Amino acid sequence: MLVLVALLFSLPLASDLQAQETGVLMGRVIDSEGAPIASASIRVGGSVALSDQDGYYRVSALPAGVHRVVAERLGYERTVASVSLAPRATARLDLVMQTETVELEGVVVDAIHEANRERARFETDAGVTARVIGGEELKALPGLGEADVMRAVEVLPGVVSTSDFSSAFNVRGGSADQNLILLDGFPIFNPFHLGGLFSVFNSDAIARAELLAGGFGAAYGGRVSSVLSVETRSAGVEGLEVEGGISMLATRVQLRSRLPDRAAQGLGVKSGGWIVSGRRSYFDQILKPVVDFPYFLTDFQGSGHLELAGGGTINLVTYGGADVLDLSDFDLPGDDSTAVLRVRWNWGNRLVGVRWRQPLSHGWSSDAGIGYSRFADQLGFVDFEGAEFISRVAQVSASLGLSRPFAGGGAIQLGASAERLAYDNLAQAGGTPFYAASDHGILGAAYAALSLQPGDRWMVESGVRLDVWNATGDNYVVLSPRFAVKRFLDADREAAVKLAMGRYSQFLHSLRDESLPVSNDTWIVAGRGAPVLISDQIQAGVEKYWGDDWSASLEAYYRDFDGVVEFNLADDPNVPYDDVLAGSGRSAGVDLLVRKNSGSLTGWATISYLRAERTLPDPMAEGWEDVPPEVTFPPVFDRRIDVDLVLRYLAPHGLELGARWNYGSPLPYTRPVAQYYAWRYSPLRRQYEPLDQPGDGPPLFVRLGDRNAERYPPYHRLDLTVRRTFERRWGSWTPYLQILNAYNRRNVLWYYFNYDESPPTRSGLSMFPILPAVGVEMSF
Repeated sequence: MLVLVALLFSLPLASDLQAQETGVLMGRVIDSEGAPIASASIRVGGSVALSDQDGYYRVSALPAGVHRVVAERLGYERTVASVSLAPRATARLDLVMQTETVELEGVVVDAIHEANRERARFETDAGVTARVIGGEELKALPGLGEADVMRAVEVLPGVVSTSDFSSAFNVRGGSADQNLILLDGFPIFNPFHLGGLFSVFNSDAIARAELLAGGFGAAYGGRVSSVLSVETRSAGVEGLEVEGGISMLATRVQLRSRLPDRAAQGLGVKSGGWIVSGRRSYFDQILKPVVDFPYFLTDFQGSGHLELAGGGTINLVTYGGADVLDLSDFDLPGDDSTAVLRVRWNWGNRLVGVRWRQPLSHGWSSDAGIGYSRFADQLGFVDFEGAEFISRVAQVSASLGLSRPFAGGGAIQLGASAERLAYDNLAQAGGTPFYAASDHGILGAAYAALSLQPGDRWMVESGVRLDVWNATGDNYVVLSPRFAVKRFLDADREAAVKLAMGRYSQFLHSLRDESLPVSNDTWIVAGRGAPVLISDQIQAGVEKYWGDDWSASLEAYYRDFDGVVEFNLADDPNVPYDDVLAGSGRSAGVDLLVRKNSGSLTGWATISYLRAERTLPDPMAEGWEDVPPEVTFPPVFDRRIDVDLVLRYLAPHGLELGARWNYGSPLPYTRPVAQYYAWRYSPLRRQYEPLDQPGDGPPLFVRLGDRNAERYPPYHRLDLTVRRTFERRWGSWTPYLQILNAYNRRNVLWYYFNYDESPPTRSGLSMFPILPAVGVEMSF
């Protein structure tokens, strides 16, 4: 640790000595709409730098004088500018690049920038596994009535979805709650509508989604499996731009605009912009004359940014969404009036955050943020007074990061953060709680990371993260070292092998049963009732690019999980801190990705192999001295083979075709093996008799087989989409047709068994049948 800290401060000092006789050029690369351009190549003499994901670049150790600056990026016109640099000075030069179209066999298309972002990660990060889906790719992927970023993530390598009815996903053997989901850098809990059926993100407002499936650096904490970063679109052009759409699910509208120059001057900033997006389902409104439809959803998503005169930026992000399922006034006539369980169920998210990024002296830059995120879920039963289920979780966070790149490649990162996590869960009937739990915790974290490029073909990253957690008087200190190395196999940096390893920690758990197709998360924090989750991971792989057209990667990984939890079915309401069971887990696998990045036909194919297992106490089994034995089993997301083929074709006459085919090997389930009556011994009659029970006969109990020892049939499905954009003087409109499960595969959701018949029978419920959907998008 001391050696790392010494390196962190000695290396920038050496760079400062070199910079005394030279200068620094820094700035930002944007397009004509003001959106940042990542991975642009900035050439100044013999020095070359790449812009980061926010468009910022920095070139150090430049001699004083006038320099010619050349910016290049696939999909944009070459931009040339000049700048005068004084000794020991820092000059700023912002570059605006114009979009360049590429003609391919009679089809005019824009270059796919997201593939270049992956390429930039490949050339600048040693160990992270990053996959990017852009806004245009997102809309070409078939979704449930409309494009959905969470459904789109399922097509990436190493990602498993267990049901058509849930957008929750599992990455490389981790549980769904082990994924950190960020909206413009701020965490959002349970980002799903209708119990997981589709996500809360409006596709019109999304620029891209980036999944870090493993090997992420010390700057990331809070989850152990993956990081999904969803980014909002830029503010757009001068004037007001209106976009909207109508799908089978909802109606949506979006407004965005750059700040007029006069407004920016009034605020004392260089420029700015904003974007707001809203969505609401409409079945409850259009069916109101006929029937009171019991469900509706709402979404509001907003973002704004200000470009400061000193080169910094301030970004504001906000989200608010709600689901309401109201059956409180629903009655059937006559004797069927009690046949409906009348409930009122509402849940939703709230998020607000502010980030301030600012370049500092001597090549340093800062990134500060403060945010609030909350999820609340409340279920009440009208006909059962005092019966309700409540679950809430909230997080307040503040962070500060400092970074500085080196002239020859590599960078330093330093940072710290503070978070307060709190939850409140209640389940009661008749006013009597049978499950009540609430707690809060304070998390303080600090990290340091150093990346170096010793030579043209080597990249090395080392870092350490320190997390200090306090909840209900219990203190936990977790030190998480991380290391990665990459070796390029050619001078053009088109092929490389890499190795990454590290420790990751998590102080928040969800008790949601992932075998249920529709459900919300119930969150708890680590403390006396639940352990801290620690995961040690290692991965190795090889990656290859063939120019800008093709790329491929092959990665193998192993993960160990200590502190996984699930709800304790044998929970005793009179015993505190026995609400959950804690155990361990392991996963190992291999992911293959082949991607075509340019041309009229683009897409990718993935093949993933996974073996996952969990070891937990079995409270339903008899143990020695009341200690339940442990059971090892595959979790419900243990899909051994997962294959995805995703294609996007820009056909003649402006047609855009999309297809996704998925094959998944059988998922595990626990099979009931028998039903039996409960018996008791009668001393009076000196014999065993069935237990008395009001109603029809003695109670029946189910005997379960070994946990998750059986497997469902294989899963496979084909989804198709067709889009066509029509340009008009007032704007454009795009009708589309989607067909989910195009060949009507009857994939099994679950089995149920009837042992009253002889021989016993097995029946099953299917997932989605063939499901066509139409919609339209408009832009003004």
